[in-house]
Amino acid sequence: MAILVFAAHPDDEVLGCGGTIAKYAKEGKEVTTVVFSFGEGSDPTAWTLGVPISDPVYLTSTRAKESLKASKILGTKEVIFLGLRDRKFAEDIHKKDKIITEILERYQPERVFTHCPDDPHPAHRLVANLVKECIDKAKLKQKPKIYTFTIFSPLRFANRNNPRRYIDISETFATKKKALKYFKTQKQYLDNYYTPLIQFQNWIDGFKSRCKYAEVFYKW
Repeated sequence: MAILVFAAHPDDEVLGCGGTIAKYAKEGKEVTTVVFSFGEGSDPTAWTLGVPISDPVYLTSTRAKESLKASKILGTKEVIFLGLRDRKFAEDIHKKDKIITEILERYQPERVFTHCPDDPHPAHRLVANLVKECIDKAKLKQKPKIYTFTIFSPLRFANRNNPRRYIDISETFATKKKALKYFKTQKQYLDNYYTPLIQFQNWIDGFKSRCKYAEVFYKW
């Protein structure tokens, strides 16, 4: 089974569905991740110190390496970087519809995971909507099931009316946490906000689905 994961920035796929990626990889399924931007506009160290952003070339190279190391831990077969400019995301993304369509036609995925179309982050919404547009027009043997995820938000309202699917990640939650540790450029964000809240959310979703940890997805 071929599975494609589309993420706006490095670490989005781990935060949103890292446990599921590891679970599928462990079961022998081939998971390929497509990352739109290197996220060179996100430097929490510079932000907290109130200084100009670090060298974007350095951040681009470093975040790509972090993503590759994390994907190896999860068992991802391949990572495809599209190289959108982080601070020109909205301007660049519509130039990528052809390559997204080509990727879909090449891999013929049975399942696609991506951001929610009403995610609070504008780049996440852009990715979700472009992926859906490309799936609708791609030449596929069969339309894949589309599952969307949110990166934790205190106002978790995205797609609340859509059917939900809970995936038990109790056996791969530790792998997800290990993969997140490779994103050292984002350590302050992850340690102080995302990682503890994601862990809490995965625990809550596990409680709802009667397991230790789970990730929830919305069918689209």
